[in-house]
This record gives sequence, C-alpha cells and structure tokens, in this order.
Amino acid sequence: MINSSKCLLLLGCLMFHLQQLSAQDNVARLTTIIGSHIEFNFNSLDKYNTGITVTNGTTIGITMSEIAPAVLTGWHLDFQTWMGQPNIDGAVGNTLPLNTIQIEATDANGNLAAAVFNGLQDLAVSPGNTLMSTTDLAHRPADANTHQINLSYECGIANGSLLGQSSDYYTVEVEVILIPDF
Repeated sequence: MINSSKCLLLLGCLMFHLQQLSAQDNVARLTTIIGSHIEFNFNSLDKYNTGITVTNGTTIGITMSEIAPAVLTGWHLDFQTWMGQPNIDGAVGNTLPLNTIQIEATDANGNLAAAVFNGLQDLAVSPGNTLMSTTDLAHRPADANTHQINLSYECGIANGSLLGQSSDYYTVEVEVILIPDF
C-alpha cells in the first residue's frame, strides 16, 4: 500500500515538473484581429462572370521572439487548406477547384516596409505558397500590435469565371502558418 504522504509528494513533484515544461515563452504566434470568416455571395450574373474581391478581409497580428541560443534570421507566412482538403466542398456534394480562391498579404500598418510580399497566390493543399517573408533585423522581435498584415481574397477571377458551376454553399478552411527562419 502506498503511503499517502509519499503519493502527495510524488504528485507535487510531477505538477512542478509539468509547470516548468509549460512555462516557456511562445516564439511565434498569429492573432486574428479582424475577419476570421470570409464569405463570397455570388448573387448576380455579373459576380459569376467577373468574380468577387474582398479587400483587407482579415487582419493578422504577428508575434515573434527569440529564445537563446536560437538566432532568427527572419520569418515567413505560408498558407494551405486545413487538413489537406483537396477541393472546395459544397453542402450537397458539389466541388470547386482550390485555385478558385486566391489570397494576398499586404502590410497593414506600415511597419513591415522591408518585407517581401508575393502578391496573389492560389489556394493549395500543401504548404509552400508563401504570402510574405522578412529577413530584416528590424522585424525581430515582432509584436502583434505593430506587426500586422492584411489578407485580401479573390474568388472566381484569376482562373476563370464560375458561370456554369453548380449552385451550392461551398466551404473551405484556410490555415495561415507563421514560420520562423533560422
């Protein structure tokens, strides 16, 4: 039989050990400030033919800090579909290709002047579509209050009209990934 005081001591040591493991600072964090849910409503023939643009639909704050001995050389933002979703799925079984949607990052408040913004990028299954990157020492550490990007979206523009596609309620989850560069 285990002595209750030994059991409490063991439990106390385990809790102390777990607290030490979880007390590290985050190195990289994204904070959605505005616009976590974007909708495209194709309710006219003109929108089917020319597509829809949502300018600055999402604003994201970037937090990035170094933890010694790691030395950051910069960071970049990639995006992809959540869990490798291969299509934009409709509610009744219809699908659209991922390249129906394009995303672009821009500097939201002028504090990322030396960053490289890559323009409109097609939505894809796997990472590698880089929205923006920085190697400027001025952007480390980054703070979500001063280091912000806007995401703009286009649907049915770059890769052709949606005219002729089945009417449906289509959804796709998009994952934006902050990647530290060492």
